[in-house]
Amino acid sequence: MHARPLALAGLIAAAYAVAASPAAAGTLLDRARQALEETGDKIEKAADDAGREVRNFLVDNPDLNRDLVDLGKRLKLPGFDDAGPDAGAGLVAAPSPTAQGGSVTLGAVGLPGSTDVTIAAGPSVDAAEEIATATTSDRGTLQVTVTVPEDAAPDMPLVFVVETADKRVRVVSEAIPVVAAADIVRISGTLSKEGVECPALRGDDGMLYTLAIDGLGDFEPGDRVEVEGTPAEISICTQGTTLGVISMVALK
Repeated sequence: MHARPLALAGLIAAAYAVAASPAAAGTLLDRARQALEETGDKIEKAADDAGREVRNFLVDNPDLNRDLVDLGKRLKLPGFDDAGPDAGAGLVAAPSPTAQGGSVTLGAVGLPGSTDVTIAAGPSVDAAEEIATATTSDRGTLQVTVTVPEDAAPDMPLVFVVETADKRVRVVSEAIPVVAAADIVRISGTLSKEGVECPALRGDDGMLYTLAIDGLGDFEPGDRVEVEGTPAEISICTQGTTLGVISMVALK
């Protein structure tokens, strides 16, 4: 959106000129007001073109929101002194708990649109190491499945960090526990069409299991499989017992 940097640059330049030359303040203040009005009009038009309310549009574009907050602070406008990061940005990791080598689905919102990001994991933000890269949607969302590092310690929490290449935006998940290999379960059964949010498995024990996995790959409902995973306490799935899938193999 080319209007954003041009409009903001014009507004900032006019505002600083007012401060530098009080004698010309009348004319320059008029220019600053005009630039502010034009900036608002262009943001409203961009939001309308995207089919979004302005508030939601700014949540979808945290870099733009941050520019506006920075401008308000520079001009010492009321209400901007304590402005913090955009509350709409966030990252959720599921299932929880997970296991070494298991799959975790990450869902993020409030990131810049169509932007390359790095994904890191570790016992803390400072100790997190890069495990994958991805690109956000044009609305600044991200949904991707990553593999838990094999060396993740079962007695330590695990956090995931998604960060833009320019380091301007970073979101961090809540810490999730890592379970030991001894806590992994194996369920045999038949993949079914009963899943609403997630793929489903009707176990040989008669129970319904939902699978926290990004698609079935080459499998389809009706296939007999054995799933290795961990029972999840928190999940985006809404049915049965959710398993964080480590592996799934075909049964004859």
